[in-house]
Amino acid sequence: MKCIKKKGYRKAIFAFLLMILLAFIPSSKVEQERIPLYRVVIDPGHGGFFHKDKVKHGDKFDTISGKYLDYFAEGASYREIYEYDLTYSISLKVIEKLSWCSVDGDFSRFKTILARFSGNEPQRINIETIISRGPSLTDEQKESESDPNAPYRLYDYPDSDGDIEQGRISRINAFKPHLVVSLHMAEAAPEDYIGLNGIIIPPYNVLKAGFNVLKKGKAKKFNPPLFIKSWFHESKKLPKKYYYFKDVAQYFTGYGITRHYKPDYNEFNGYKYNMVDWIYRDDKGWEEPAKEKKDYTQYSLNYETFVEQGKFWERERSVFEEYRRGSSSTGFGGDNYYATYEIIKYVLYSLHLNGIDGKDKRPGKPFVSTWSVPLLVNAVCAYIELGYFDRKWDREVLVNRQEEISDGVAAGIYSLLAGIDDLNGNFRYKPEGNCIDLQKYYITYDKSYFDIVTDTYEENFFNFN
Repeated sequence: MKCIKKKGYRKAIFAFLLMILLAFIPSSKVEQERIPLYRVVIDPGHGGFFHKDKVKHGDKFDTISGKYLDYFAEGASYREIYEYDLTYSISLKVIEKLSWCSVDGDFSRFKTILARFSGNEPQRINIETIISRGPSLTDEQKESESDPNAPYRLYDYPDSDGDIEQGRISRINAFKPHLVVSLHMAEAAPEDYIGLNGIIIPPYNVLKAGFNVLKKGKAKKFNPPLFIKSWFHESKKLPKKYYYFKDVAQYFTGYGITRHYKPDYNEFNGYKYNMVDWIYRDDKGWEEPAKEKKDYTQYSLNYETFVEQGKFWERERSVFEEYRRGSSSTGFGGDNYYATYEIIKYVLYSLHLNGIDGKDKRPGKPFVSTWSVPLLVNAVCAYIELGYFDRKWDREVLVNRQEEISDGVAAGIYSLLAGIDDLNGNFRYKPEGNCIDLQKYYITYDKSYFDIVTDTYEENFFNFN
């Protein structure tokens, strides 16, 4: 009892001293500390340039072979219109507007944007924002730089001395964001992809189900579920289920598949999770066992003896990835899907409020595949195709209505973090206005799934299924 009384006495003294201390702290500072702070990355698509010399100017550097596995993707273009310019221009406008939500920002100015969407008083939050790349190089700069794609590569890469530098995904993870918003455009899309489209990474269970089919050798006769109709495909010459199984095979083994759904040993896509700087990389020296491709390891090429071992595969099976990506083929997408389509709706809503409506402009069906950015970050990821250059309406809006687009993106980001009640008007594609429950991503009271993405100390953050 004495111990209990002593503890109670100490607590009382502490509370009294804290009250005295708080009395001398300006109330504005105390109030500021109560305002939630969120970290957001705006990721404008592409940048850099395509070069036929993949040896020097490619992307997706493989430390096993010491080579780039892919050409650098510079993005879409149409005459003098370039995706990398438009996405960067829109992203800068979003960054400027979100800066009004920073700790020292002019939130009253940001409220004028929100007032277009709702008459309710918005909650004060703080948003810390970065952009994932700078402006693209001019033609003269491309010629003068020895490695002009260096600032734009998604994956880690060697510098002139052979030291590995961080690519964009690693730099994104170093910021430990709660939310990543990737903005893209394309030259064209299939006719059934009308409107603004989400780019969604499937749940682990959807990929695992496909791998089980490959293991049994039944892919050729497989009757795919309906959602595979949205799977991203490169050519109409092959069925969409082929691209599904190709992604499945690459996701697990790093290798593609032949037309007969067998491992394609000539198409190595790399172990992507080992190409970025984060906590889920395999241990140092992983390249040697990866070269051997032994059975019953994560490097086996035999589907039946492939074993999901290592931190990355623990992560993929975690409840946090279910939160981000969903857990089944009928409800795939998770928070990523919700975030993507909320921002799409806010963009369309912003255009509508300014009298800009186009035929069939709506939240379109998603492209589904194992995209790099949403796969290799812990943040909730909104990945958006804003439009297509072969469509006149899209070109005019993307070039001339960037203020309205950036208003929608900025308001959508705010809404995902704080929510917006009672949205104005009767717009057909009105956003839901609900914030994402980020509390479910907390592992301990002060450490979240977003925080641990680049932690280097050994701690079991993975078994929270």
